[in-house]
Amino acid sequence: MENLVVERVTPVVKQTESIIKAEGVSLSFGKIKALEDVCIDVGQSEVVTIVGPSGAGKSTFLRCLNLLQKPDRGHITIDGRLIFNDSASVNKRDLLDVRRKLGMVFQRFHLFPHLTALENVTLAMLDAGIATRDEAVETATNLLDRVGLLKRALSPAPRLSGGEQQRVAIARALAMRPRALLFDEPTSALDPEASREVLSVMKELAQQGTTMVVVTHEMKFALNVSDRVLFMESGRAIETGTAEDMFYRAKSPRARAFFAQALDHMET
Repeated sequence: MENLVVERVTPVVKQTESIIKAEGVSLSFGKIKALEDVCIDVGQSEVVTIVGPSGAGKSTFLRCLNLLQKPDRGHITIDGRLIFNDSASVNKRDLLDVRRKLGMVFQRFHLFPHLTALENVTLAMLDAGIATRDEAVETATNLLDRVGLLKRALSPAPRLSGGEQQRVAIARALAMRPRALLFDEPTSALDPEASREVLSVMKELAQQGTTMVVVTHEMKFALNVSDRVLFMESGRAIETGTAEDMFYRAKSPRARAFFAQALDHMET
């Protein structure tokens, strides 16, 4: 089968510094094991995608990384700081710190409907006290320009298309100057055209060296943009490797079957 890597993102120089490190992350809901000993180590400027069938625990694991969902056990280190371990409770200061260091982009945008695009981006900076109003407006304007929405800066959020709202959400996450961005199925609620717009922004972020962890069903993005791919099923990390190794040379039978089907779908 011919490789489908036709628009491979030009890699930036990767750093060995670990930005996100999770070890043995486990979580149960009653008798249901949502996550079981999941590990990940994301270096500076790396793009790691998490893929797998629906119900694999991908989004749950992503939410655990920024403690939107507290694991039952495991260790999570962000930017060299241990922010969760199963032998100590998480304090509010740690929570605020990790939320600032890990920008989160959700499936459903979560913009404030009574605010404009510009106001949605400035609000977090003002609430966190990391910028004056003038500084926040300047930063938000630059970020909206970066995601191709400068002309829509004063548009109320409900008047923006789904793809535009998601790009505002990306600009809002970047406004907090995070060490990494977490994306939870950012195109799942979008039509194909809007998905392409959002993925294009994400590719540019990757080219610029943004550290990213992306839960996605966009297999072409995973293949062409990822430095590494983590395959999950039934709450477990089955296998991880470079994008090309996972798509073309996966070792576990389940991963091979999953990526073979993904490649067949991309060829049609």
